[in-house]
Parts: sequence; structure tokens; C-alpha cells
Amino acid sequence: MKKAISFIVSTFLIVGTMIPAALAFPDVPNTHENYLAIEFLSGKGVVSGYEDGTYKPAQLVNRVEALKVILEGNGIQISEEFASIPFSDVTASDWFTKYVMSAKALGIVDGNPDGTFAPARDVAKAEFLKMLLNTNGFKTEKWEGAQIFDDVPADEWYTPFMNYAGQAGLVRKDANNNVYPAQALNRGEVAEIMYMLSIILNGSNTQFLISEGEKQMAQIDIYVNDNNPLAAKRASELGVDMTQQAYKNMPEDDVVLGAAKIARAYDFVMNAYLFAIQQNWPEVENWGNQAIAKATEAWEVNNELQPIAKHIKNRANEIMAQIPSETIAQGQ
Repeated sequence: MKKAISFIVSTFLIVGTMIPAALAFPDVPNTHENYLAIEFLSGKGVVSGYEDGTYKPAQLVNRVEALKVILEGNGIQISEEFASIPFSDVTASDWFTKYVMSAKALGIVDGNPDGTFAPARDVAKAEFLKMLLNTNGFKTEKWEGAQIFDDVPADEWYTPFMNYAGQAGLVRKDANNNVYPAQALNRGEVAEIMYMLSIILNGSNTQFLISEGEKQMAQIDIYVNDNNPLAAKRASELGVDMTQQAYKNMPEDDVVLGAAKIARAYDFVMNAYLFAIQQNWPEVENWGNQAIAKATEAWEVNNELQPIAKHIKNRANEIMAQIPSETIAQGQ
């Protein structure tokens, strides 16, 4: 890869003077947990806002709204012609009928056992995932008949979709190993799932992965400064996932290798930061030193990473400076 990767050197753990990037929507600041997903899909023309310029990320999405964004976002041909309509609550004059019938013809949707489609009902996570994955040619066989998550039985219609989504990172499990298949989705969550699937589908596009990984790393500082360490940790983990896949694609490229090492160093700094919040000082020292070592490795692989490597080392040292002197003296 001849094109150098420009990493953003920001003020990690320090609230500095920052020039905010132009936002696609005023109600989706860069501190929003779905910010990157919404910005990405907006830039692709997959999602759009309302007449007042807002996106309304917390607004729930109904079934036909979900179907429309899935079909259009995947470039599916929408037919304006259809014969009989098999759903009792869908008529020829409804604006959404062409989407429902196009999806039905392609085997993307089936409807409900009572013969309805329930177009106005809030879309459940499992329903959305079924429509999205079916649109992308998902094969269920590998994911059937097993209970991977506590709230997804082995024999439900949604089992393969939830199993795959949870394992692939399209949705997140909670501390109790639940993924909530019946949860109604809002516009921000819909964008996040579609964005994560885009990352998976672009797994062989190394430059794309590096670019998106860089964006995730830039978000770490923003989330930390907004007092949202969990979102910062997720961003650091995603940065690792994306750059590691890029490295698998091009293991002999020093630019890609350096990016993967920098992402790992960022993630180690986040571990140190989270343990500092818990005042678990041995782990702070452990992860802080690992961050410094990994940043050094990145610098040695690609000298262009010197500024960001120094930045990570400084932040790791600042975090370790919080370790009480008596803890160091006792060797704890």
C-alpha cells in the first residue's frame, strides 16, 4: 500500500481546543454513540434526515421504514408492478406496497401467520436482522439449532439471525449474555447495525478498513472527554478489529502493520484508563506499559507514526502517574 495513512493526533484524556467537523445532522453530535454509523450511511445516501434537518436518532422505526432503508441501501430493484397482495393490511394505494411486494418476491419477508404484514408496528431487532441478512444472501444452516445467547432459544425462527448477528458483532450482548431479539429499534440503532454489516462486507477492502479504523480511533478521545468510557472502549475495540482484518489482508505491508499496532496500543491505553477509574493500580501499570511497548513497535515499523506513538506513550505515562506512590513502594 503506497498511500500513507494519516492518523489524527488528538488530545487523549485532555479537553483541548478542537474545531468540530461539519455535522450531517445537528441532533447527532460527534459524541453520539451512533455518530460514525449515521455519518457513514448519510454520506452513502442510505439514510436521510427530516425537513428540519434533524435525524432523530432516538425515534423508533416501523417495519416498512426498516424495509425501505434496507432495500434502497442495498441497491435492490424496486418493482412498481405486482399482482395480488397477500397481506390483509397492505393495499395497492399504500406508499410502501412496492417495497413490501418487492421484498416478498425476493424471499426477504414472509409476513405474519395471520396473513398480515403489520407495516406500522415497531420493527423488532430480530425482524430487522432477518430482513437485512436475507437481503444480503444470508445462509441460515450454520447458525441453526444452537443456543449461543441466553435469550435466544435454539429452535426459534430468529435463532440463526440472532446467533450470527451476536457472534459477528452486528449487535452487542450484555453482561448476562442476552441480545434482546424482541427489542424495538430506533433510527440510530438501525444505522449502527447496517454500518457494522458494511464493515463485514468490505472485509477484503484494506484501505476501507484502515480508513474506518482511523475514524474509530479518533472517536476514543471524543468519548473519553464526554465522560463515556464504555463508548470509548468500544471504539478502541472496533479500531483493533478493523485494522487486524486489514493486516490479515496485507500482512507484508508496513503501513498496514503499523496501523494494526497503533490500534492495539490505543486499546491498551483504554484498558489502563478503565482500570484507573476502578483504582486497580497493578492493572493500570500492566496495560500502560503494554501500550508504550506496542506504540514503540508501531513507530519502529512505520516512522510516519512517530507523532501518534509519542502521543499514546504520553497518555499512558499520564495515566500511570496516578498510581499512588505507596502502591509502587510496596510493589503492588
